[in-house]
Amino acid sequence: MKEHYHGHRNRLKKRFSKEPESLYDYEVLELLLGYVLRGRDVKPQAKELLERAGSLSAILGYDTKNIKGLGEEAQMFFGAIREFFARLGYEDIDREAVIIDKPEKAAQFLKYKIAYDKKEHFVALFLDVNKKLLGFENLFKGTVDRLAVYPREIAERAITSKATHVIVAHNHPSGNMSPSETDITLTDKLIKALAALDINLADHIIITTKGFYSFKREQVI
Repeated sequence: MKEHYHGHRNRLKKRFSKEPESLYDYEVLELLLGYVLRGRDVKPQAKELLERAGSLSAILGYDTKNIKGLGEEAQMFFGAIREFFARLGYEDIDREAVIIDKPEKAAQFLKYKIAYDKKEHFVALFLDVNKKLLGFENLFKGTVDRLAVYPREIAERAITSKATHVIVAHNHPSGNMSPSETDITLTDKLIKALAALDINLADHIIITTKGFYSFKREQVI
């Protein structure tokens, strides 16, 4: 005998096929989870995950293992979705020569890499003289309100990468895009540390799920 949720899921699929916008957010999530956790009623997990994460987009940075019944497969699934969107963000750039010469391109590249995390990440993009991407590194990871960043280490990585320009960026899990005094002080230290090595700090970007702040665009540097 088929479980009750099989009929429910089929009805969801039919509704989605005819009118996808009619589904509630948790129902869309339920459909997705149904492909990961087959043969199970995942409606309770879908509702709880959405409630705990706060929004559909926030799920991309939420640890699904906190939800009873969701394990490594669900975590891997949403990680793959996040990487999928990250690649969509810069697929129009020539993969043989990723040029990041504008704040918008840097933010586009970084959004799905760090914007959705609940902890702060400090990353660096290393570029050659033509702003071609030489490397990307997630250098430091901290709590929501505390992140230790070491300019000397960033300078060393830039030398190793043979970079002419460096773009640094970090996320603000709070969603506030405004730079703090600490952000401004750190930027000044990085400018000096890199300039001593004839390396240019091209930008410092603060990124959130809603947008970004560019020190270069705002003429802070």
